Amino acid sequence: MTVGSQTLEALDDPGLSYGFSPPHIDDQQIASAIKLIDASGICVRVAKWRSEDQERAGKGRGGRPGSLNDRVVLVLLLVLALEGSPLLVTHAAAVVEHRLSGEARAMLGISPDRIGNPVWYDRFWRAFHSLLDVIDPFPGPRNRLLTVDEWADVMASRDSEECERKQERLDWVANQLLEASMRMIPRSVRRKWKGNVCIDATPVAAFGKRGTTKGSDRVGSEPDGGWYVREGDHRDPGDDRGKQYRKTLWGWEATLAVMSTNDPSGPDEFPHLVVAIGFGKPGADIAGHGVRAFGSIVRRGHPVGMAIADRAYFPNSKPEDLQLPLRAMGYGLVFDYRKDQLGITESYAGAIQVEGAWYCPSMPQVLIEATIDFKVNKSIDKTTYAQRIEQRRRYLLRAKERADQDGYTPMMCPAAGRSATVYCPLKTPVGKVAGRSRITIAPSHPDRICTNRSSVSFPPTAGAKYGQSLHSGSSEWHAMYATARNTIEGFNGYVKDANHEALDQPGRRRVRGYASQYLLTAMLVMSANLRKIDTFIRKHGKDEAAVAKPPRRPRRRDRLANYEPVASVLTDGDPPAD
Repeated sequence: MTVGSQTLEALDDPGLSYGFSPPHIDDQQIASAIKLIDASGICVRVAKWRSEDQERAGKGRGGRPGSLNDRVVLVLLLVLALEGSPLLVTHAAAVVEHRLSGEARAMLGISPDRIGNPVWYDRFWRAFHSLLDVIDPFPGPRNRLLTVDEWADVMASRDSEECERKQERLDWVANQLLEASMRMIPRSVRRKWKGNVCIDATPVAAFGKRGTTKGSDRVGSEPDGGWYVREGDHRDPGDDRGKQYRKTLWGWEATLAVMSTNDPSGPDEFPHLVVAIGFGKPGADIAGHGVRAFGSIVRRGHPVGMAIADRAYFPNSKPEDLQLPLRAMGYGLVFDYRKDQLGITESYAGAIQVEGAWYCPSMPQVLIEATIDFKVNKSIDKTTYAQRIEQRRRYLLRAKERADQDGYTPMMCPAAGRSATVYCPLKTPVGKVAGRSRITIAPSHPDRICTNRSSVSFPPTAGAKYGQSLHSGSSEWHAMYATARNTIEGFNGYVKDANHEALDQPGRRRVRGYASQYLLTAMLVMSANLRKIDTFIRKHGKDEAAVAKPPRRPRRRDRLANYEPVASVLTDGDPPAD
């Protein structure tokens, strides 16, 4: 943002004498930011945690309150994010000193008792780190480069239980910021989302020197970070065209869970926001970040639908780490497979699992290897592949009923029951299929799925690594997967827009440390959510009420309501109850 002959980006020196008057921030902007931060409930919870920590450490609550508190810190960061300014301490100090009206200062509880940027710089710095102290799982000195031995001492001094407790706090704070932004969606619009979520990680580069160089006696400025390396182009689902580029950076990954469409063929019914966030070293604990993100969504009372992700999450995670926990939450899974994960991946009770679904063991080999022939051997064209995927449906096992409370699902052979799709002499008498055209099968080595009279109960662990909810390779699978992946890739680009949040520019968020970078990243994602909401409402808001109304039925003459007693008879003249 340019003001006069200078720019706000020039305010990197805390002792700078400005020489110009930065634009005032409208009081309504401050009031709106306060409303959002207060609605998040973060300040109340942080105050409670701070008291708990003091009691645990046996410390009193002495000392006078700071000039700036947690609420002011979060409000000023949000205001800067929304106007597209860097999240720097110097910029926050400039807001306090130059850009607030007296009424805005009063709303924030700031007393302008002293003037001069260095004073407000120091005050904001102390207030910001006072907040971080309560939620920082990886504390340590950040004002200089440490030697390798000094860093080893820092690592040894960290208490694992304390780190875990503060990580949970930090995750909660970051997700509450997103929750506050989601509550800005009109309720009628928000309720249209049915719980489909696409999850992915995007790199967040650290500012300054990278990690420890081999042979160096000092660690980097962000030793809690790690290397992010990506090779190839993964935009096309199932595409394995090889390495096309190599991208490396030092920093972290932000795990973003984005609201995905209910119907890929329909219009946008709601803005696609980030509903949950995680943060950590690149490629580390991918499943853990996924479980915590989805767990946060469920705990906040949002609907549960499909969980869509790339192969880094499904099926490459251990099922007990990710797939089974998500299914236990109620999520269905949608994902793609590597070349070496195609065809038969598992069997149970005689049934075979092919690309996420259970089939009759007599399914023809040409159908079992349909995806292999299309993607690996390249021996069939797209039309033939689509036909073979549809032909697979005849051999699908059917659920006799829903899974029980332990996740066990009774599965039926495709030749069993009234809705049988194939004929097998082990299941159906010949006289029962007269006049119906069905393929005849004959299992060579019948197992329980073939010999059981009714159904076989499949445990939740059977095929858990590769099982998914949609028919892999089908048109509905392609529509859901491709749309969701495009949605999250679009949001990644949206939050990195250099004119707004600019998440991929580390020079705009220079405070050191994992906790500060996680918090600032969550604030930028919150800002992007709010921009998305504003755009959606301006585009759809006028027509939303009309779209939401169902068609009216013709009014009937003979209605039971015609015989309702009048109000005076019901109440006998008393005022109506609340």
